[in-house]
Amino acid sequence: MTEHAAQHAGPGLGDLFWPVLNFIIFVAVLVHFLRGPVGEYFRARTARLRDALLAGARAREEAEALRAALARDIGDLPALQEQLRQDMRAAAELEANHLIALGRTAAERIRSDARVLAEQELEAARRHLRQETIDEAIREATALIRRALQPEDQHRFVRDFVSRAEMGS
Repeated sequence: MTEHAAQHAGPGLGDLFWPVLNFIIFVAVLVHFLRGPVGEYFRARTARLRDALLAGARAREEAEALRAALARDIGDLPALQEQLRQDMRAAAELEANHLIALGRTAAERIRSDARVLAEQELEAARRHLRQETIDEAIREATALIRRALQPEDQHRFVRDFVSRAEMGS
């Protein structure tokens, strides 16, 4: 081989030594300086993943408990509806009885007031009727006396009045 062929034959083992040594030194420096931060990163990531998995397990358990509670509540729903109906009926009956009692009390008060008012009106009508009867009797008596009295009766009444007046003094 000629010199020229030796130059173009390709890189030899000696040509790869320095880049490989540089790469090994670079990797050693990276490992030396980054071992702590990379290890801490992976520890933190592992802790975050573990916490997330635990939170997911807790959420799944809570969801299962909630699903079981909902299933129980759905199963109890007809009984709860019936209980609510009974409670509403009882409350309505209580309110109806209360309103009936109030109505009876109001009706009794109205009857009592009407009775008192009727008695007052009746007494007023009696007084008025009595007064009219008396007034009519006086008118009739006056008319009868005027018709029955003669002029000589009037003179005699005057004499009797005067004689009694003289006796009394």
